[in-house]
Amino acid sequence: MGTASSFSRAADAFVDLVRGIRSDQWGAPGLGVWDVRSLVGHTTRALITVRDYLELDPANQVDMETAGDYYGQIYLVYTNPQAIAQRGIDAGIALGDDPVERIEALKARALELILAQEPSRLVSLGGMGIPLDEYLRTRVFELVVHSIDIARATGQQPLLDPDLIEESAALAGGIAARKGDGEQVLMALTGRERLPEGFSVV
Repeated sequence: MGTASSFSRAADAFVDLVRGIRSDQWGAPGLGVWDVRSLVGHTTRALITVRDYLELDPANQVDMETAGDYYGQIYLVYTNPQAIAQRGIDAGIALGDDPVERIEALKARALELILAQEPSRLVSLGGMGIPLDEYLRTRVFELVVHSIDIARATGQQPLLDPDLIEESAALAGGIAARKGDGEQVLMALTGRERLPEGFSVV
């Protein structure tokens, strides 16, 4: 399963970055309202949600065909920024005194569940079904983007394979197109315009 490999490699890169965080950096600024611990906690949820959703019964039908549909139909519509911020803080606290050990265990359990699934497995997200490979694309996106955030916050170099960056950039472009911002992003990527300050596809 190609997407399982991408997920595994993105998770490995994330763990390597967490391993490189110095003891005096966990309380340093991370991203937005998060310190580094909360940013790592939020990123860890890309592993936690895979575990949690794959331990549930499969969905019965496809309601979201692609990773782009996930962001268009669920993430951008029902997401509460304050709730996301708090979940990141809570997840950071839950990492305890040995975040690497905790994250390694979560990664191992998520991969165990992924590899045990049939290729046709549908993941149920609040009763809405999405193919497993497409859901994993959203998790790879989260791991890649936030690994870069963590690297920048802690002065490290993220060891992300180029194809992971490519997959994530392609998904970001797809999300922008679904939001009606695709032309603007394309013009910025080709040097014709600049994106407004604070612009984000998510």
